[in-house]
This record gives sequence, structure tokens and C-alpha cells, in this order.
Amino acid sequence: MAEPKPVRIGNCVVGGPLGSHTGLAVGSIFYDNHSIVEDAFKGSFNAEKAAGLIDRVNGLARRHGIQMAFDVIGSDPDAFCKFIDFTADRTDLPLLLNATEAEVRIAGLEFAAKKGILNRAIFASLNEDTEDEEIEALGRHKPAAVMILANDVGDPTPEGSIEMIRSHFRPMLDEIGCDSPIVDLGVMDAPSVGIAMRGIQAVREEFGYPAGCAFSNCFPQWTGLNSLGKDYVNLSLATAMVCCRMAGGDFLHYGIIEKSRAMAHALGSAEVFLGFAAMELDGQQLPEGHALLKMFKLAEAKAA
Repeated sequence: MAEPKPVRIGNCVVGGPLGSHTGLAVGSIFYDNHSIVEDAFKGSFNAEKAAGLIDRVNGLARRHGIQMAFDVIGSDPDAFCKFIDFTADRTDLPLLLNATEAEVRIAGLEFAAKKGILNRAIFASLNEDTEDEEIEALGRHKPAAVMILANDVGDPTPEGSIEMIRSHFRPMLDEIGCDSPIVDLGVMDAPSVGIAMRGIQAVREEFGYPAGCAFSNCFPQWTGLNSLGKDYVNLSLATAMVCCRMAGGDFLHYGIIEKSRAMAHALGSAEVFLGFAAMELDGQQLPEGHALLKMFKLAEAKAA
């Protein structure tokens, strides 16, 4: 079994022995069809509403004692830089630089370097279609973390992900000079969350890398669940988050940022269990402000 390889991203630490730090809860902002976005290609948006969402996540991270991050999404290079700029100025939490096009991801990376926030930036992500230009850009500008999407469509088993990391991604990471990536196992549909959980365990055991998945991606396909309403969707999302965390998940993408309140509470509750065991049984010293110290004071915080 490999030694855990925790990755520092700004003020957060992702990975390491289970329970030594909380998982990283990630929500998307400026995503496709986000109500706050007025023109995704011009980069125009409702700044007041965007600031409110960012402030909410900042407060939830402090109140629940968990690590949280923003998945900043862009479709156009200039617009993406505006979204990153706005978010970075209103939080000191980690930022995922996430776009479907390589050109946009590179623009975001270069902007992060220019703005001086690479130490809390996560490049999202290297995948099967990664272009040489991205590897070159990552060689020039090293973010705090590089995410890899280790989901082999031809072999979606944990063994398939392990082989994909070894044969496809490890050469790229060596060229960049990245010792330990964050591994996204990928989720195809709701039942495959269980396969992703096995993959998380396998990656941590084989390589020691922080691992996790974006379990929210599969929920829009679950029509029977959606027909029951938002509360039931959130319950199932929280269940997926806690299951992945208990399997060792370090990276926990819960979907749109509007769901941050419910997801912070679910993850904070799970971290109480994990943190206490890590402290009492493994001798881990929990970081200041950990959920174990915060969750029992929620009523007090609300009253204040």
C-alpha cells in the first residue's frame, strides 16, 4: 500500500490519512445556463448575486469547519479570466480552473499566474484529449494541483483507472513535474457511484494520490428521483457525498453552488465521525477549525 501524498492548495490540504483533514467540497459557479450569467462569451454577469453565492460558501466553510472550493467554469478565454478574477478577489479558498476547451483552460492558467493565485489553483483537468499546448503551459505555470480524469470508457473498473493513470497520465505528469495529482474517477450514472468509490480506494492504495469524483453529474439522469422534488435530490446527493467520503474521497464535487448549504452540513457531519476516530485511534492532530470543533456549535453560530 502506498503512503498517502497530501497536496497543499492555498490554506487547504487535500488527501493524506483518512480523517486527518476534511474532504474538499467543490461547487460550480458561472456554469452553463447559470442564472447569474448574462452573456457567457462576453463575461457579463450579475455581480451582486455572484458575490452573494461566494460569500455564502466562505461562511459555510468557516461555520462547518470543512474545506470548500469553487469550480469556476468558462466557455471563452476572456470571459473565463473575468470569472476567475471576480471569484479570486472575494475568497481565499481554492479555485478549480475548469473549461471544456484547451484554449480556455490555458487562458485561465496564464491569468492565474499573472494574478498571483497559482498557489490555490487546481487545473481541471488533464484527460484523454489533452493537447501538447496544455502540457507546455503547465510546464511554464505550475498550479498548486493538477486534476486528472481517470475514467476509461472502455474499462470503467478500478483496475482500468489504475492502468490509465500508469500508462496514459504518468508520462504527462512527469513532463509537467507533478508528483501527485488529484484523481477524478468520473461517474457515468447514479449506480456507478459505487464503482467510483471502489476506484477511489484503489487509487489511494496503489499511488497514495488524493482521489474523488463529481457524483452530481449523474443525478439529472435519475428522472424518478427528480420527480420527487428538490429535497429528495439533495438527500441522495448528500448520501453520495458521504459514501464517497467514507470510501476515502478527498475531492467531492456536489454540483451547482446553490446546493452548498445542504452539502456543507452533510459533509461536516461525516467529518465529525472521521475526525474523532483519526484523533483517538490514529493519533492525528486535527487542523484548527476542524468540523469536530465547529459542528457542535452550529446553533450558537446561527444565534450570533
